[in-house]
This record gives sequence, C-alpha cells and structure tokens, in this order.
Amino acid sequence: MALQSSPHLQPIHQIDANSAAENKRIVQRLIQSFKSKEQTINLQVTQTELYGLSAFGHRAIPQLTSDVTLFKDNALVNFSLELPFPEIIKYLNVEVMLVSSQQGLDFDTAYIGDIALPGNAIIKLAEWLTNSYVKEEFGTSLLQLVKSVDITAKQISVNMTLPENFDNKNLSKKDGLFALRDQLALFGDVEDIRFYHQSLVDYIEQSSVVGLSLAEYLGFTFGLVKQRKLAGIIQSLTEENRAALTALVIYFGTDQFELLVGDIANLSSQQKQKRNMLRASVKLRNRVDIQKHFIYSAALQLFGSSSTSNAIGELKEFLDSNSGGSGFSFADLMADRAGTRLAMLATDNDESALVVLKNLADITDEALVLPALVGLPEGITQQSFEKYYRDINSLVYTSMIQKIDERLREIPVYGN
Repeated sequence: MALQSSPHLQPIHQIDANSAAENKRIVQRLIQSFKSKEQTINLQVTQTELYGLSAFGHRAIPQLTSDVTLFKDNALVNFSLELPFPEIIKYLNVEVMLVSSQQGLDFDTAYIGDIALPGNAIIKLAEWLTNSYVKEEFGTSLLQLVKSVDITAKQISVNMTLPENFDNKNLSKKDGLFALRDQLALFGDVEDIRFYHQSLVDYIEQSSVVGLSLAEYLGFTFGLVKQRKLAGIIQSLTEENRAALTALVIYFGTDQFELLVGDIANLSSQQKQKRNMLRASVKLRNRVDIQKHFIYSAALQLFGSSSTSNAIGELKEFLDSNSGGSGFSFADLMADRAGTRLAMLATDNDESALVVLKNLADITDEALVLPALVGLPEGITQQSFEKYYRDINSLVYTSMIQKIDERLREIPVYGN
C-alpha cells in the first residue's frame, strides 16, 4: 500500500544559471543566520528558491523528484522516489501539508502511497529516531528550536530560538554528532587515513620541490598503497584506496572535510603554513583551479555519490555563468568528472580498485590523470549558454558531456 507502480510527480524544474543563483542565496542566508550572535533567527525561503532546490535535488539524486508549492498558510510538499524494486512496487510517493503555526512544526495528514497518517505522528517518529540513534534528547532539542512557521504564497519563514549553550552542547567533539561519526566511521578507518595523511606530510617536508603537479602527490600516495599491498598488510583494496584518497582530499581540500572523518591532521604551525601554500599553488594541467575542481569532486564522491558530485560541479559552473562570474567552463566540468570517476573506480570494487592502483602508483605524468584541456569552451556567459546550449537536456549540451567522458575513457585509469 505504501509503494506504487508509477510516480505521482514528474520533474518540472531543472538546474540552470537562475536556479544555481537561488541555491547560493539560500546557503548564504543559512550561514549568515547561524554565524550571527543572535539567539533568535529567522530563516526565509521563497517559492522560486524552493523550485531551485527541487531542480538541484533531482540532478543530484535522479531517482528523487520533489516539489514544494506555497499557498496562504500552508505548503504542499510532494516527492516521488524511484526504488530498485519490481515495477509494481517501484515508487514511494509522499504528500504532506505543512501548516502555518505559532507553536513549532505542524503537519496536516500525510499520504505515503495509499496510506494516510496523521502528519504530527511523522514528527514524533522522526524525533524518536533521532533521540534513539543520534543522541538522547537531541531530536527533541532540534524540534524545540522551531518556534513558529509562517507561510504565504510567496515565501516560507521559520523562526528559531537557539539555546545559549547551543554550540557547546550540540557541537561538542565528545558527544552528539561527532560521537556518532567516530562510532560509525562512515568514511573509512581513521587510523589508515591518518597513516596516509602523515606519510604525505612527511613526504612534503622532505621534498625540496615546491608546487608540484597534483599527479605527483597522487603517484606518491598510491605508491604507498602498492607497497602495503605487496607487504600483505591490506585486507581490502577498495578500503585502502578510500583511505589514501581521503587523506589527499583532507590535505589539499578544506579543513571541513576532516569534520566528516575524525581527527586526522596534527600539524605544527609551519606544516599548516606549508599546506596552505600548496593548496594555493599545486596545479593540474598547469592550473590551480583545475586541481581544486578535481580534488573537491573526488571528495564529494567519497562522501556522497557520483550524481551529487557531478550536479554540484554543474551548479558551480552555472553560478560562474552569471554576471560577475568567470563563465561556464567545460574544462572545469572535465576536471569535476575526472575527480568523481577516479574516486568511484578506486573504491567501487576490487577489480576497478586494482586498475586504479596499477595506473596511478608512483606516477609523475599528469596526462595519466587528466586529458589536455584543448577544445573545451570556457568563459561562457548565461546569455551565450542559453543561446547555444539552451539547457542541460539539450542535444548540444549532452553531446559535450559525452565528448568529455569519451576523452576521459582514453586514459587507462578511466577506461575500464
């Protein structure tokens, strides 16, 4: 009764320069709100921004189609999720009405397939799950943050009151989500990641060359994997590759990645200074921005999925196509897709993990990591993109993506 043979919702929004800008504005407002010293904050999302979120959500998770429609005093939330089940029970369709309230969250009747449930029963279920599996009373505390919800036909506003000890209580490294992270070790063995990270730090300290190609650091790291495999230390090559790549993205990416994994880096002030300099100078295809696209996309694949990584890469390019940006770049997209594909192949199964190891261990040539960037248009404005490529579903755009993927497959590490 909960699963059905067809989706109740079809994709009606798509990612483009406008929706990318909408998503950026939402994120900026959220960050500014939580960075403020105010105990009471107001989060606002417009109908147009909700359309943008739906577009990005479908691009990141193709199996998910969602839509939120605002009315006076309520919001209709719909989503359809395609499941890997037989056709007769292939879709989970959910419809629920969020109602304006001066006393926290309030949902009207929810429909899951053909099953009708009291909306507030779903809230209680979510609260119980969070309290049980994240931290005692954590779900209850989160619900208590929401004081009121005001909905008009144009926007939804959520008023929240943060407890005075919110930072210390809920973001402590000793409990809460950090404790759950350490207990589950969702992104690999912390000790193995720490080994590769420290080995990379030692290698960099001993090297007299500054600002090498990223390919040389990839070669060194996978060279360590090869040595450990030959020594019989490795139990799972996919997990070993995951640890090695995670160490690389923590070093060359951002300190925030470490929050997802655990306490990895223990750097002196000089080592931090060296790392920050390398983050801003190490290149791929003689460009720092290409190196960053590659590393961040690999990270998104390690911590998420290939579709999410590719969608974020496209989102960033659409943001660049807006006024004041550097323009949409297919060269950047190729670096995004290369980083995503490397991380996927390195950690997918033992066969593909071995291919990655054989092709990248001890390399120094970046041609073994990324094709030349020639023939890939860059600096495309929003107007030029819409005039020539139209949208992400057009034949000319999908042909460019196919061209990029074909060039990647010509490199041995991506060819399998």
